[in-house]
Amino acid sequence: MTRFVGLLLLASLAACSSSTGPEHLSFEGKSTVSPAVPMDVQTVVTVRNRGDKTTQINTNICGHPIGAFTTPERNGNPVWQSYDPTIILCFGAVILATLAPGDYYDFRLTGTIPPTLPSGVYYLAVDINGKRVPAGQFSK
Repeated sequence: MTRFVGLLLLASLAACSSSTGPEHLSFEGKSTVSPAVPMDVQTVVTVRNRGDKTTQINTNICGHPIGAFTTPERNGNPVWQSYDPTIILCFGAVILATLAPGDYYDFRLTGTIPPTLPSGVYYLAVDINGKRVPAGQFSK
């Protein structure tokens, strides 16, 4: 059993060493916000492998809602989230997608802006694979 675990670890390390790192991934977010109440948000974040080797990304985005920020830098805590990640039961399962060079994966998220959100300009973002990805803006 020990030999099997050791071989499995070596195989995993070899697979990771031949894969493209996160520096070869590009992230692009876009959102559509309906102008009428309720203001529905549809967001797509595209992760593309720009490297020359196959890589894997975690596609489990449970606990990573769309966030609305009051500044274009999207720093700090969002003033609105598409859901409260502290009350959603997320399993720590890693769900992998394999991306060959040039391939991409689309994350699709939705939410509804509450009528209680004050008027203003808001900047949307989603945290994907450890990166906060800008996903557009809207005025209310």
